[in-house]
Amino acid sequence: MKKTSPFFLFFILLFILLSTFYFLLSNSASADSFGQTVLFNVNPEYEYLQRSQISATLRKISDKAYWYVSDDYWIGISELEKNLFLPKLDELALEFDSRIYPVQTQFWGSEPKPGIDNDLRTTIFITRLIDQAGGYFDTSHLYRKTEVPESNEREMVFLNSSSIINGRARMFLAHEFQHLIGFNQKDILRGVSEDTWLNEIRAEYGPRLLGYDDTYESSNIRRRVFAFEQNPSDPLVEWQNLGSDYGAAALFMFYLVDHYGEKIIGDSQRIDKIGIESINQTLLSSGFAESFSDIFSNWSIANVLNDETVSPRFAYKFTHLKNLRIPSSQSYSLSGTGDLISVLNTVKDWQPVWYEFNTPINAGANLNLKIEFSADPGTKFRVPYIVFKINGQKEIGFFPLNETSGKLFVKNFGSEVHKVVLIPANHSKTSDFTKNDPSSQFTFKVQMTSEFEEAIPAPISIQDLLDQISALQKQIAQLRQERVLSLPILPTASALNRNLFVRLQGEDVRWLQEFLIKDGVYPEARITGYFGILTKTAVIKFQQKHGIFPQIGYVGAKTRAKIQELGK
Repeated sequence: MKKTSPFFLFFILLFILLSTFYFLLSNSASADSFGQTVLFNVNPEYEYLQRSQISATLRKISDKAYWYVSDDYWIGISELEKNLFLPKLDELALEFDSRIYPVQTQFWGSEPKPGIDNDLRTTIFITRLIDQAGGYFDTSHLYRKTEVPESNEREMVFLNSSSIINGRARMFLAHEFQHLIGFNQKDILRGVSEDTWLNEIRAEYGPRLLGYDDTYESSNIRRRVFAFEQNPSDPLVEWQNLGSDYGAAALFMFYLVDHYGEKIIGDSQRIDKIGIESINQTLLSSGFAESFSDIFSNWSIANVLNDETVSPRFAYKFTHLKNLRIPSSQSYSLSGTGDLISVLNTVKDWQPVWYEFNTPINAGANLNLKIEFSADPGTKFRVPYIVFKINGQKEIGFFPLNETSGKLFVKNFGSEVHKVVLIPANHSKTSDFTKNDPSSQFTFKVQMTSEFEEAIPAPISIQDLLDQISALQKQIAQLRQERVLSLPILPTASALNRNLFVRLQGEDVRWLQEFLIKDGVYPEARITGYFGILTKTAVIKFQQKHGIFPQIGYVGAKTRAKIQELGK
């Protein structure tokens, strides 16, 4: 065998090392260093002095992020304030690395990684913003300067410096970081741009996903409820970046997740559909018969009724929303046949309004309420109504419409019924929403009368028939599934051989859900194989029922042991 010179081997090794070093150098950006100063481009719309550039110094490097603080803010605060700020920054960095980043990326998918700056860390820029802004995310920084000159060429989010001291920074960071993830999942990976309203609904779920809404007094949802109550008729899909926009988005998100599971908003981000279409496709693939239109109507009823004794569909499930009831947009009183009320108004698509028509008790013996409705041609109005009876009962129905008009009679208005609430909403537009969408007109004519007609069902279109057939097929499949679940034999308990917690999925999660149904702690009975909020709640009930601590919905060794014991 021919021998190789040691010097030759040395030069070969040196060549490999230099080639590797050159490859790494040419394919990675230089990492930021602690204490370095960078001149950042910022959005003057949110910057408190409307500046477009601010210098900042890197004051912390954590595993997942660079933490820059604007120099003018840092210079302007006292030593005492700095001594308060730095520990708070350490806490936030730890929270981001250990919870916000792993929980959000596991649920939603990854952010751009390593992204345009070829760096695995996200840049978080803390600076003074206008009071109304807790933070913001700007997609322009994910492009090259040759494409967008004001780009910082970084994956980054902005936080208001005031939120560090007041303790709200983690909520804002969870919200804005979700936007970064969402842009990657839709725009970069799938080449589609999500509707703003749905982007914000997902970002509003970030704080809840991390448990930040559990303590209501300091929660994100508390301030969203306040904003919603100021303007509950804010259109859900038109986005003007107002507080009421965020209020409507957050309240709809809570209703959607609690009734249909968090998997709906998570999965809808990982498909190439956007907006209402993405929600409908995910509902369908998850086995639900309802469409976005159905859910919107039920949510609009829940906002004024919020009574699970009528039906769980018309109530919030979240503990701190159980007492939420918004007043009617307009209220009218009738006392006899001489009263005739005409209402003419306009609404935008997916904008709920509530009209109340009431009468003094016993004011209308042997009289009925006659309501005539009409709307602009070509619109797709749905008009749910709630009948409030004197005996405390409530009934829900939908106005019978033939195209864009219809007539409804409510019997015994005054003797049995004292109030009717109508909720007209136009469901026409399903995409291409803007900051200022067009309005559609509708009219009500309402009077008390001795006249009465049974409601005549509107003609059913071929598409409606197909939709009903599809819904019936799903119900049959659900009944078959429930039939399987009614069998007394459980799968073997050995199927549970790992710890289970939120966001895991698999056959063992499916088995767990079957077990929890049999144990009587999972009334929703949704067998999906995905460990979501409903499953977590059922596990907590199981732990409470059997005295297992801690009672946090985590299926660890103690809980698995009890399940193994009961499942034998």
